[in-house]
Amino acid sequence: MNDAVTFGPYRFDPQSARLWSGESEIRLTPKSAAVLGVLVQRAGQPVTKQELFSSVWGSTIVSDDALVTCIQELRKALKDDAREPDFIETRHRSGYRFVATVAMPAEHNAAPEKRAMTAIAVLPFTDMSPGRDQDYFCEGLAEELIDALTQVEGLRVAARSLSFQFRTAGVDLREAGRRLGVDAIVEGSVRKAGDRVRITVQLVDVVTGYQQWSQRFEREVVDVFAIQDEIAASVATTLRGGDLSSRERQALRRPATSAQPYEYFLRGRQSLHRMRQPDLEHSREMFERAIELDRTYAPAWAGLATVHALLYEWWGSRTEDLDRADRASETAMQLAPELADAHVARGIALSQHRRYDESAVHFEAAIRINPYLYDAYYYYGRTAFARGAVEQSADLFGSAARVRPEDFQSQMLYAQSLFILRRTSEANEANRAGIVRAERLLALNPVDGRVLSLGSGALHFDGQIARAIEWAQRALELYPDDMSSLINAACLMLKIGRKEEALTHLEHAFGRGWGKRDWIEHDPDYNSLRDDPRFQALLAKLS
Repeated sequence: MNDAVTFGPYRFDPQSARLWSGESEIRLTPKSAAVLGVLVQRAGQPVTKQELFSSVWGSTIVSDDALVTCIQELRKALKDDAREPDFIETRHRSGYRFVATVAMPAEHNAAPEKRAMTAIAVLPFTDMSPGRDQDYFCEGLAEELIDALTQVEGLRVAARSLSFQFRTAGVDLREAGRRLGVDAIVEGSVRKAGDRVRITVQLVDVVTGYQQWSQRFEREVVDVFAIQDEIAASVATTLRGGDLSSRERQALRRPATSAQPYEYFLRGRQSLHRMRQPDLEHSREMFERAIELDRTYAPAWAGLATVHALLYEWWGSRTEDLDRADRASETAMQLAPELADAHVARGIALSQHRRYDESAVHFEAAIRINPYLYDAYYYYGRTAFARGAVEQSADLFGSAARVRPEDFQSQMLYAQSLFILRRTSEANEANRAGIVRAERLLALNPVDGRVLSLGSGALHFDGQIARAIEWAQRALELYPDDMSSLINAACLMLKIGRKEEALTHLEHAFGRGWGKRDWIEHDPDYNSLRDDPRFQALLAKLS
């Protein structure tokens, strides 16, 4: 570790034992600087007292007081609170741990180098709250920043599914940046106590390791919307240069609410991404609690509508879910007619009624409001495919894949639509790109059931039969009752001629009312079953 490293608003050079905050140097005694050097080098890992004594004092015998004095000096220099640490955490009776993320510079790079940076990732913020119970808030803050930054012209933002694999405190930002394929990373920490929140955030160039921007905010939780806007604007202007356009500034604004409804909204949104029935039920409960506290908060209504629409589409087709999706999406539209998420929720709800023309109006409105909104293209594409407009679905899935370059689902569905259109060469190319995206995500998260299940079909399409079977089996072993695992395994079995196994999987899914009938009616994977009475009976159970 030959060059200066950064953490929070500080820069530390262990070779010269010098610490800076901005342009101002903070004087440290030699032993305290040495202690800091050891802790920073082992950031995120516990360091025992004995290791510190050995590294800093060598064979000289000193008492615990010498180490305690150094730690106290460092905490004073870093303005750190021993009870609620941002930097140095006491490990009871054993030692200490440096809890802030450290940006390591490239070797022999003595000064920051200005270069073009257009690809960025936002990592989940580290929970530094006393109870370590704010993971939903940390994830929610990061996700809101991702949503905001995707609307900035000229920036490519890594998808949540990729960047959220790097959750550990003390993660090597240069390695994370390399694996994510980005130029810069936004990371930080959150300490929340009651209605007060302290957010520390930094933007780091992952090639040089140098901090490009950092800030600490200490405010009421209700001010988090303004904090998010300020972070997004600062990051965007630092990377791209120049001020945000009026459209971009408008896009950054979101409906506000008070602290408690927003917390329930973030909890609901966190569960929504997992796309399993128990998680969707938890999301529903959280969105409902948010609405109970603030019936004018449109994002919670949009989230609730989406939950009920997805429950209707995939888990049982209950009329009550469809009715609730209708009411919630209408309410979201009335409260915030210029909220893109409200239009997407309304479009999804209307598509469940097969009111396709009306749903298209709302999806197109969402795209007009936010041309970078993945969900608008993705769900519009699914709606187009379900109504049999395969060429339109190809265009929309292709757009979704371009808006979110790491996403494997839209890319694979794009390939499927191209195949149905007999654009075979394009379909093969798109399918291979989808496999590459899936492999990249599996490298970060080997137990992602959706990647394994949907990816099995793409592997079969590419002629990798044995590997396709392996992926499908792994998905079923990990998630035997998951709708995606069952349906995609059934489709694969049909392709390789194992019809009875396919019907067994479909009985477990369609037999419970799980599945989207209009999609199935246009999906060529089921063509070999169209005349089978057992399949026809199962299809009749779907709305």
